[in-house]
Amino acid sequence: MNFCYRLTMSTLCLCAAIATTAQTPRKKTAVRKPAVEAPVIDPRIQRMTQNTQRIVFIDSMLVPRSEMLSRIQLTPEAGRLTADTENNCFGYQNELGTRAFYAKPDFRLYTSQLVGRQMDDEQVVNISSISGFTEFNSPYLMNDGQTLYFAAKGSESIGGYDIFVTRYHSATRSFLKPENIGMPFNSEADDLLYVIDEGNNIGYFATTRRQPEGYVCIYRFIPTESRQTYDTDSYATLERLAAIYNIRDTWGDGHDREEALKRLENTQRSTLDGQHPKQNDFVINDRVTYHSSNDFRALGNTERYRQLLDLQKRLDEYQQALEKSRNYYGKATVGERKQLAVEMQQMEQDLLRMNESMHALEKEIRNNENEILNQ
Repeated sequence: MNFCYRLTMSTLCLCAAIATTAQTPRKKTAVRKPAVEAPVIDPRIQRMTQNTQRIVFIDSMLVPRSEMLSRIQLTPEAGRLTADTENNCFGYQNELGTRAFYAKPDFRLYTSQLVGRQMDDEQVVNISSISGFTEFNSPYLMNDGQTLYFAAKGSESIGGYDIFVTRYHSATRSFLKPENIGMPFNSEADDLLYVIDEGNNIGYFATTRRQPEGYVCIYRFIPTESRQTYDTDSYATLERLAAIYNIRDTWGDGHDREEALKRLENTQRSTLDGQHPKQNDFVINDRVTYHSSNDFRALGNTERYRQLLDLQKRLDEYQQALEKSRNYYGKATVGERKQLAVEMQQMEQDLLRMNESMHALEKEIRNNENEILNQ
């Protein structure tokens, strides 16, 4: 009896202890969330984003990379784009057909001069401080004969191909250290081509960003004489503009874009008709075109315009003479060829200087007229 009583009491005490333990809330242990590291932003990308250039993008088109050059229609004055489709390399030949720039599979840039009907021995483009690049592609020389754009890979790019610009320095007979032209033209994808058709004031830019494999997006834009950036402190807004997420973000009131579309339409119509703008037409800005010397209002511009027409006439005569020399070059004797080569090279230099003088005179006339019109 005493044994059973003791067993019962022990069982009751054990049950009470269990019940008490069940009723006592356990202390919760805080669960630590795994640490999430903030993304590291490349300081160069951040600086480029903050200095994104203000550009009006007119439109865009998605095309296979193999068809990229065929979709870019330049006026004759802008020269001609060329392609080595087998090696996926691109090049450029100037308006006169006297000089060519191109990339080759050995990842260097080359240039050649036209002698007679044949290009002379190719030479590697002499660029000062060229270290930092591993591949080159898509060179394009502006009408001034000095400003060279090209695509390149290497430590100076922020990812894949970037667009760079350099200028020729006559004293050293080489191009200066290239500069990355920044955003929105460069990204962490391949940015392949940058071309400006000065006669039409239209630019072309090709990139692989956000595109399927084997395709590029070609943007048409309005080039600017000076670099302007956006007046905003919103980094998110700048990121969107730098990445060209929506070209509508760049249109503003849309007036500049509409004028650019009209220029493109007129150019396409002239190309289909086999015509070119009239010789006496002079474009002052996107909205104003003069059709005779009597239209000029700025002091001295009528005389400057006559000088421009004289220069154009001389340039045409030089081009005809150079063409005759090239045609004769293949029939000439060895001795005659040596003399012809010297004469043609001199004529090509004269043509280049005349072109530079014409562009400088055109710019002076245009600036003078715009100053009057803006008063």
